[in-house]
Amino acid sequence: MWQHVFLFFAMTHKTITTVLFVALLLGHFTAAAQPQTIDTSDIVILYDNDVHGAVEGYPLMASFRDQMRQLSPNVTLVSCGDYLSGTPYGTVSSGSYLVRLMNAVGYDYVTLGNHEFDFGMQTLQQRVSQLKARVLCCNFSSVGQSHSIYPSYDIRRYGNRKVAFIGITTPDVPTLSTPTFFQGSLGRWLYTFYSTALDSLLQCRVNEALREEADYVILIAHVGIKDLPSIVARTSGIDAVLDGHSHSVIPHTILYNRLGKPVLWTSSGAYFHAFGRLVINANGDMTSDLVPRDSVVAFAAGTTAVDDTLAFIRAEFDKQAQAWDGHSTVALRRDDANGSFVDCTLGNYFTDAFRTVAKADIAVMNRGGMRADLLQGDLTLGDFLAAAPFQNRLCLVEMKGQALLDALEMGCRYWPSLGGGFLYVSGLTYEIDPNVNSPVVIDEHGIFLRVEGKRRVCNVRVWNAKKRRYEPLNPKRTYRVAGTDYTLLNKGNGHVFTGARIINADVCPYMSALLVYLDDYLDSIIGDQYLRPEGRIRVL
Repeated sequence: MWQHVFLFFAMTHKTITTVLFVALLLGHFTAAAQPQTIDTSDIVILYDNDVHGAVEGYPLMASFRDQMRQLSPNVTLVSCGDYLSGTPYGTVSSGSYLVRLMNAVGYDYVTLGNHEFDFGMQTLQQRVSQLKARVLCCNFSSVGQSHSIYPSYDIRRYGNRKVAFIGITTPDVPTLSTPTFFQGSLGRWLYTFYSTALDSLLQCRVNEALREEADYVILIAHVGIKDLPSIVARTSGIDAVLDGHSHSVIPHTILYNRLGKPVLWTSSGAYFHAFGRLVINANGDMTSDLVPRDSVVAFAAGTTAVDDTLAFIRAEFDKQAQAWDGHSTVALRRDDANGSFVDCTLGNYFTDAFRTVAKADIAVMNRGGMRADLLQGDLTLGDFLAAAPFQNRLCLVEMKGQALLDALEMGCRYWPSLGGGFLYVSGLTYEIDPNVNSPVVIDEHGIFLRVEGKRRVCNVRVWNAKKRRYEPLNPKRTYRVAGTDYTLLNKGNGHVFTGARIINADVCPYMSALLVYLDDYLDSIIGDQYLRPEGRIRVL
C-alpha cells in the first residue's frame, strides 16, 4: 500500500502562543466585550487569521457573514494569512481545496502569511490567480523593484465613507518558509520582505491611502506580537490592525502610534476558534470582539455553495486519507508526560524513520515540521498527513561533524523557548547547558552565519552500530545525515549545513518515510519501543 502513497506524493510533491490582552478604554475607541448594537449605517469588517486549512470553519464563517448582512449592508470579509497550509487538506491539494472554499464563501481581501509560500513560488502564483479575493501585501517585492508584487492596498467605499485596507506580512517569511524559494541558483536573493526598511515602506503606503482621502486605514497584517507593536509605534495614520501569525487571542486592545494616538489591535487566535469582528459606527467609533465559532449557527441560503464545496472536498480527501491502515500500541507525542518539549516520542519516531529509510548514520527533524500527535490505536493516511502535512522531501547528505554541531547550536538558540528549528535526532544524543547564552550569529534574514563564544550544546555523541554504543562526535569526520530538504538543503529555520554534499536529494516525501518505516521495518505496528522518550536530548 505504501508504494501507492509514495507515488501519489511524488506527483504532488511550525508553539502556539495565546495572549489575552485586557481591553482598554481610550479616546474615540470603545472597548467592549461585544460591539454596540449594529446599525444599518455601520461598517462591519469580519476577519480570520491562521486558519491553517481548518476547512470545517468556512460554512460557519459564511453564516456569520450572512447574519451580519441582515444588520448592515456594509460588510467586508478578510483573511490575515496562513490559510493554504497546515492540515492534510492543504497538503494533498497544495492549497487548492482551501482556495475553492474561500471562493465559495466570498472573501473580499486577503494578505499573505508565511505558510502561503509552503508549496513554492509557482504554486503560490497559481493559487493567487485562482482566488477571487484581492490579495494585498505591501512588503513582498522583487529585489531591485520599487513596487510590490501584489497591490499594497485598496480603498473601499461605504456610502460617503472610504476605508483603506493595507496588507502586510512578517519580514521573517524567508526563514519561516523555505529560504531557497526566494533565491536564484547561485544563492542570490530574488525577493525581499523589507526586514530593514519595513516601517518607512508601510508609512509611504499609509500616506498614499490618506492622500486618496481614505477616512480610515485598516491594516490586514500577518505580523504577530513580536513585531507588530513596534511597527505601530514607529508609524502614524493607521486606525486599526487585524493581525495574525502568532495565533494570539486579542479581542480588543490599544497600541500607540509615533504621535501618541491610539490604534486598535485585534487577533482571533487560530483554526477558526473564533471569528473576528471590527465595527465602525456612523460617528467613527471603533469596537472589536471575537465571536466563538460554537455560537454561530447555520444561517441563510448563501451557505449552500460552501456546504456543497466542503462536502466535495471531504469526499475527495477521504478517498485518499483512508488508503492506509496501521496500528500503534502507544501514543506518539511532541510533548512527554511532564509537558517537556525537549525529548519526545514523536520526534524519535520521525528521526528513526528517516535514518532507517535513508540508511543514514544520523537523522534530524525540525520541530516545526511535526504538526500533530500519532495517537494510540488504528492509524490512517489522514493521521500521518496531519502529523507531517507539508510537501518536504526526505534527503540524504554527507557532512562533517562540525556542521552538525553548528546546526544543533542553531536549533537551541531560542532556549528555553523552542522554535520550529529545534532539532530532534536519531543516531545521536546531545545535552543543552541552560546557563550559557546562545553564541549563534545570524544575518538580517535569520540565516545562520557562525558561532561566537562558548557553546550551549555539549556532550554530542554518535551511535556506533558495530560497537553498539555511543561515542563522541568527531567534528572532522564525515557522517551520512538524513532529514528533510527544508532543513538540510533549503535553509529552513535558518539552518545552514556548511559543506554538505548531496547523496540523494529526493529519497521520498518525508511523510511517506513514516509509512515505509512502519510497514517494512515495524510490521505495521508501532510498539513499546516508543512508549517513552529515550533521553536523546537532555538539559543539564
